[in-house]
Amino acid sequence: MSRILETEYQQVLNEPELQQQSVCEQEEIDPFLHAQALNNNWQALQSDVNLKGSLQQQLREQIAAEDQTSINQTDLSASAISVVEEAILSPELNKSALDEKLNTLFDRQCRVYAEANIPKMLRTRQYICASGLVISPDHSITTIRDTLRVRAFMRGIDQGLKQLRQRFSGQLHIAYPACGPFAPLLLPLLSYYKQQGLYSSQDITVTLVDIQEGAVMALSALVKAQGVEEYIQEIVCTDASEFKPQKPVHMVVLEAMQHGFSREGHFVLAKHYAKLMVDDGVFIPQQISIGAMLNVAQREYVDQWGEGSEAGSRDAILAERTDLGEILNVNVQSLRMLKERVMDESTQLVECETLGLPFLKENHDKQTLMIYAKVNVFGDEWLGEYESGITHPLPDLQVCINFTPRDARPGDLLVNSGDRLTFYYCMNGLPGFLVTKAVPSADQKRVLTENSLSDSMEACNV
Repeated sequence: MSRILETEYQQVLNEPELQQQSVCEQEEIDPFLHAQALNNNWQALQSDVNLKGSLQQQLREQIAAEDQTSINQTDLSASAISVVEEAILSPELNKSALDEKLNTLFDRQCRVYAEANIPKMLRTRQYICASGLVISPDHSITTIRDTLRVRAFMRGIDQGLKQLRQRFSGQLHIAYPACGPFAPLLLPLLSYYKQQGLYSSQDITVTLVDIQEGAVMALSALVKAQGVEEYIQEIVCTDASEFKPQKPVHMVVLEAMQHGFSREGHFVLAKHYAKLMVDDGVFIPQQISIGAMLNVAQREYVDQWGEGSEAGSRDAILAERTDLGEILNVNVQSLRMLKERVMDESTQLVECETLGLPFLKENHDKQTLMIYAKVNVFGDEWLGEYESGITHPLPDLQVCINFTPRDARPGDLLVNSGDRLTFYYCMNGLPGFLVTKAVPSADQKRVLTENSLSDSMEACNV
């Protein structure tokens, strides 16, 4: 909300008609006129979306504050354990059962979050740092409700720890950078390990790192409320891309990305922690495969999910895709060997793959370039397309394939079938892929000429 609107909003709230005074306490005010005045002010608030949203938030906070029932440590820990048991012990996914248990855990975590009395400014602060978008704590807390993501990461972490136990003796150190206010992929596991006696604080220790002060305040409260303080080496409020732990790191747990491997700083953080982790350590996720494909946007994003769409029709739409190939594979080995291209003091690029645009017989001028990611958490644990918010394909609307846009914009790239595209990953500001047209070699020019002649002959025959 702008400062002007906020001032006006406070003035409206401070008017006598909106203060919580009974009509009986204002004997000189006619009850009917008083009710009418309240209604008029409410209609004025309703007419402004910003004011309405702020009032709704204030109401939610007031209701939460009035409920003084503190969350019981046993209940919170029991909810966390129930989630882990459903996620890692059940061989088959029962999504509805896991959804229900995650929602229960989320509600109890939110109670702790509310009781922490974190200033609103720290809860809602969101900005762009050198490595990417920093999400506000208020928005970050909902990660725990991304069911398939949470399940895959918990299973992957559990399997990774079993492997590390075979490789190393002594205490294992887990680093969880950009963990957010709930550290949702790891904290529930600690309650489960403690209750089952699988790993003690002598076996594993955890460092939680987040740049948001509000997230760190929430973490401190949640760790205490959940009763897992003995596992925590430290909770650090700093830019995770600059943090250097005092102890060797055996496992890194990192998830700071959005769909199309864009916007957030996962790549920069992964690059930093890949170098900090010991040899034969475990990085979670084990690899992220980012690829490019073509499809008609209407078919991919609308028809596939339209009302009445069935599995058969969705399969048919997926069959219409043209996969171009992998752009980038993010894993410990590739991160450690990474070569950057420095554009200036604040811009670093990573050159990725060069892929060709094929000649298509149908809808050749209606294709949209899409970036997708498949996440291999660990072993056989994968997150595929559309299974999580972080794996939805992202369209690049500035790459115009076989057509010229009516409303051209700066940065539009006009390409045709037969052209080759080189992908670069920008690591700064709002990270994401930049696409350029590659200069064709002599052989590629010959193929382009042959295809062009073939198309002309087919047109003549028609």
